[in-house]
Amino acid sequence: MYQNQTKYIGNLAQLFGVKEYTLSGGRQNGVSAVDISCGNGLDLTVIADRCMDIYQLKFKGINLNYLSSTGIVAPTYYESEGANWMRSFFGGFLTTCGLTTIGTGSVDDGEALGIHGRIGNIPAEHFSTDISMVDGNPQVKLKGIMNESVMFGSCLSLTREITCNYNSNIIFLTDTVVNTGYRSAPHMILYHFNIGYPLLSESASLHIPTSAVTPRDEYAANMQSRRNIIDPPQPDARESCFYHDMESDEKGIVSVGVDNPSENIGIRIRYDKHALPYFVQWRMLGEGEYVTGLEPANAPIDGRDKARSQGCLPFINPGEKRIYRFEIEAYTL
Repeated sequence: MYQNQTKYIGNLAQLFGVKEYTLSGGRQNGVSAVDISCGNGLDLTVIADRCMDIYQLKFKGINLNYLSSTGIVAPTYYESEGANWMRSFFGGFLTTCGLTTIGTGSVDDGEALGIHGRIGNIPAEHFSTDISMVDGNPQVKLKGIMNESVMFGSCLSLTREITCNYNSNIIFLTDTVVNTGYRSAPHMILYHFNIGYPLLSESASLHIPTSAVTPRDEYAANMQSRRNIIDPPQPDARESCFYHDMESDEKGIVSVGVDNPSENIGIRIRYDKHALPYFVQWRMLGEGEYVTGLEPANAPIDGRDKARSQGCLPFINPGEKRIYRFEIEAYTL
């Protein structure tokens, strides 16, 4: 299709837009970002200075994800202690958690750990934006490396590639985690996909193919019968989380997402269950905090100390690598 359109344009940006820029003002000052417009209704913003996470995703002009009150926060302002991670949690379509801990903060092996780890606040090194022709069609590929290392401790790196094609509504995301050090290290990772209004509303339906559900705590157990019901925003709402044993196809691929007939759009997130055997559903339908999290992970979220004591703490050996692949597709119903 692209070859038939070239005579009509003077610049590729008429069809397929990629814009790199730096934010200014407030706590976002100096943050590097990239906007991609795929030419068929899919638009996304990637924050290079925040683990190349996806801040906003739109389809046909409709927002698909939750944005918290913090807005974009530069990594300079990251606070690791206790629950202070929340002070820079912008929500976004994707916030990456890890690489050595996820979930509840804890003290494990003498190390004090805040919630959800540091990786989501680490800027990309060697960040690049490459536009090329693939099979006669324009393609953009973002690539960068996030290093989470500490002297006398773990040395892990995350190489991320985000690929989008012209006239396509699919995002391909590939992460490669490598232990670049000389000692085995805990490796926990969680992908915090945050669905928000107007895709998320009372008229939406969740698609979570599960064979077993385990409430995370007593409150979640009391809410289990409503876990797939999307209420309007509730005053004084509380969050609840549920572990799912996800069903997959014959290749181990899980497909999870949300459809909203009132908006005539939906989204699917596909990933490999072998690489990410845990899945957390986060339900938070409060006023101003209206979000559902769809969260594949490689470990539970109840603290690294608890995962160690229960024998389910993943480790990565020196030189070893782990690969996590996602296919994110937006569509009309």
